[in-house]
Amino acid sequence: MLGILGVALLGGLILNVMPCVLPVLALKAFHAVEHSKHDPRKRALHGWAYTAGTVSLFVALALVLIVIKASGKRLGWGMQFQHPPFVAAMTAIVFAFALNALGVFEILISAQGKEGEEDKLWGSVANGWFAAIMSTPCSAPFLGTAAAFALAANTAGWQTTLVFATIGFGLALPYLLLTQIPAIGRILPRPGAWMETMKQLMGFTLLGTAIWLYRTFQVQVTAESANWFLFFLLALAVALWAGHRFGGIDRTPLRRWVVRVVAVGGVFLAYRSMVTFHRPEVAIVATPEGVGLGKVVTLEPVVKDGHIAWAPYDKKRLDKEKQRNRPVFMDFTAEWCASCKANEKAFLETDIVRGALLKTGILPMKADLTNENNELDALLEQLGRNGIPVYVIWYPDGTYDLLPAVITAELVAGRLEEAAKKFPLDKFAMN
Repeated sequence: MLGILGVALLGGLILNVMPCVLPVLALKAFHAVEHSKHDPRKRALHGWAYTAGTVSLFVALALVLIVIKASGKRLGWGMQFQHPPFVAAMTAIVFAFALNALGVFEILISAQGKEGEEDKLWGSVANGWFAAIMSTPCSAPFLGTAAAFALAANTAGWQTTLVFATIGFGLALPYLLLTQIPAIGRILPRPGAWMETMKQLMGFTLLGTAIWLYRTFQVQVTAESANWFLFFLLALAVALWAGHRFGGIDRTPLRRWVVRVVAVGGVFLAYRSMVTFHRPEVAIVATPEGVGLGKVVTLEPVVKDGHIAWAPYDKKRLDKEKQRNRPVFMDFTAEWCASCKANEKAFLETDIVRGALLKTGILPMKADLTNENNELDALLEQLGRNGIPVYVIWYPDGTYDLLPAVITAELVAGRLEEAAKKFPLDKFAMN
C-alpha cells in the first residue's frame, strides 16, 4: 500500500506539467505572485486552502467511483469526459474563467478583509477544485498504476479514497511548497503592472483550453447541438458582462442583486432553449474487401497522404486479421484525452513510426473512447488498464505486447519490428 501511495503521489505531481493542467498551473503561478504581498502566515493559509480544494475534489471523485463500482459498472480514469453534459459544463466554466482573466467581468473572490488586503481563502479552495477537475482527462507516468489499483474490483473503499487523496495532494504539492517555504517564494517576481498583461495572456490560454474541450463536445453530439452550444456561450458571455457592467461593486446592493438575478435567469433560459445533447447516428463501417480468407489479398495502405491510415476499431476486423496471421497495433484514444493527442503529434505521426508500419505491414487500428463503449472498456480491463492512452500490439496467437505508458517514436517502431519478426508480412498477406 505504501508503494502504491508513493506512485500516486508521483503521478499527481507529474500531472502539473501535463497539457490539461498547464493553464491552471499558470493561473496558480499568477496567484502566487499576487499573494506575495501577504505575510508568510497568510500565504501559507492560501497554500493549504488550495491543497484542501484539490484533495477534497479527488476524495469526492473517489466516493462517486466507489458507488459506481458497487453497482457493477467498470470504471476508468477521466471517463467522465465521455458524457457530453459534463464536457459542456467544463467548457462553459473554462470559458467563463477566460473572460474573467481578459477583463470582461470580475469574479468577486477577492473581497476585502478588515485590513483591505486579504483574499478570501475559499477562492483558493475553488482554484484547487478547478485544477483537480482539469487534471482528470490527462494521464501521467505512474498515474495508470495507481488508478488501476484504486479502481480494481477487489480494492477496498478506504484504499480507493486514500489513493485518490494522495493523487490530489501530489497535484497541489508544488504550489503548497511555494507558499510554505519562504526561500522558494523569494524567487517570484515582484507584483506590478506586468501582472495585468500576464493575466490577459492566461485568459487566451484558457480560451485555448475551452476550444479543446468544445472540440470534444463537437464530436460527441450532432452538428446542430454543437452549433447551438456556441450561441449559449455567447449568451453566457453577455450575461457575465452585463452583470459586471450594470451590477458592479460600485452599484447599490439592491441594484446588484436585481442585475444578478436577471443575468442568472437569462443564462438559465438560454440553457433551456439552446443546449441539447443529441448524439450523432453511429455509422456502420464495412470491413474493406480483400481482407477475408480463402484468397490472395491486397493490403490496404497503412500510410496514406503522409499520415497513418488508422482503421476504426471493429471486433470482426480484429478477428479476421488474427486469422490472417497479421498483428494489429491499437491506439486507445479519445478527443478529450490531452495526453493521447500530445503523444499522437509527438510520437505516432512521425516518419519513424510511419516507416515501421510501411515496412512491417501491421494494421494500425484506433480504439476511440470519446464516447462510452462497453466493448472497448472490456478490452482495457483485459489489459489491466483503467485509463488512456494505451498502446498495444495484438498478436494473431491471442497474446499481446502492451507498450509502456510513456512512449517514444523509437520505442513504438522497435516494438512493431519485433512483432513483424514473429509474424512476417509474407505470412499474413495470403490465407
